[in-house]
Amino acid sequence: MWSVALNRLTDRSRWPALYPLLIALCGGLALLWGTHGHWAAWPVAMALLGAGALASRHTAQRLRERTGGLAEYMETRQRFSEAVAPVWTGQIEVSRQQMESAISSLSQRFSGIVDKLDHAVRTTSTTTASIDDREQGLLAVFARSEQELGVVVSNLEAAMNSKTEMLHKVQNLNQFVQELQQMATDVASIAWQTNLLAINAAIEAAHAGENGRGFGVLAQEVRKLSSLSGDTGRRITEKVGLINAAIAETRQAAEATAAEEGQAMAHSQGSIANVLGELRAVTTSLAASTGVLREGSEDIKAEISEALVQLQFQDRVSQIMSHVQHNIERLPAVLDENRRQAEAAGQLLPLDAAALLNELEQTYAMKEERAIHRAAPALAVVAGGKPAAPPAIEAPKAAAPSSDDEVTFF
Repeated sequence: MWSVALNRLTDRSRWPALYPLLIALCGGLALLWGTHGHWAAWPVAMALLGAGALASRHTAQRLRERTGGLAEYMETRQRFSEAVAPVWTGQIEVSRQQMESAISSLSQRFSGIVDKLDHAVRTTSTTTASIDDREQGLLAVFARSEQELGVVVSNLEAAMNSKTEMLHKVQNLNQFVQELQQMATDVASIAWQTNLLAINAAIEAAHAGENGRGFGVLAQEVRKLSSLSGDTGRRITEKVGLINAAIAETRQAAEATAAEEGQAMAHSQGSIANVLGELRAVTTSLAASTGVLREGSEDIKAEISEALVQLQFQDRVSQIMSHVQHNIERLPAVLDENRRQAEAAGQLLPLDAAALLNELEQTYAMKEERAIHRAAPALAVVAGGKPAAPPAIEAPKAAAPSSDDEVTFF
């Protein structure tokens, strides 16, 4: 394809190669004309013509070498673009695919973690609600249990007070037993005195003789009543002693039982208080731990949601790389078009990057790409010989959370 352009270029370059010969010819003719064809001017004119021919030959040879070098350069440039562009675009495409695959996998994993954390937060919230429920929650059950146990303890204390009061009444029976013993003693004393009186009456009846017989019979009956009264007094004393002993044993047993029940009641009250205190501490700690777990889970969920949003940079980078890849793929076609234009014009034409850059700019979808494109001339070498840094690409901002705390993707 370059043969036609080279032939045209050679045709146009042939005249500069003939300039030395034409100048030498004109000089020889001028010399001959000035000397009116003198024989001495002919050798000089021939020498000038030979020198011009040698100069034209040398110039033509240099032009041929130059044309061959340009042809090789143009062919090398085309082969370079055709060889390099596919490798560049292939590497960019593989990198983009690997990055997209890795980010997609990470996003799926993080999404699964968010779902699990959301389930954990909902479960924790339900548990916390059941704990904090004023009617059916754990704290409410604990409060009711504490109240009911307080009623049980109060009933036991009332029973203990009743037993203590009964013990006091049993202890008061001792006074009545003592009175009964005193009454039995009085009955025995009366019987003894009645017996003495009957003996005196019998003595007096014996002294009276026949006239005192009736009185003697009465004295004998009185003596019998006295003897019966004495026996009854002794039996009363024996029974009162038995009753007193039974009451004493009952009192001792009641006192021992009351002491044991008092100790048991005190121990029970202490145990109930300790158990309630431990349950209260466990319940409070459980409620606090549940709240901390819920808050921690919500914080972790928010952080992972933010990380998921930040991972969306892959889409932005993929778009940029895709735009650059397609633009690089256009490079061989642009070079080939420049070659065809040079063939048509019969001369070398400069490469114009504006068209390729305009095509790239038409594919932009983000303001960062446009900013870098506009700043491209300013990315030339700055002071110190170091290239200026391109504008930084902003990280994606997190979308506003929805009402159900789900992750919102772009």
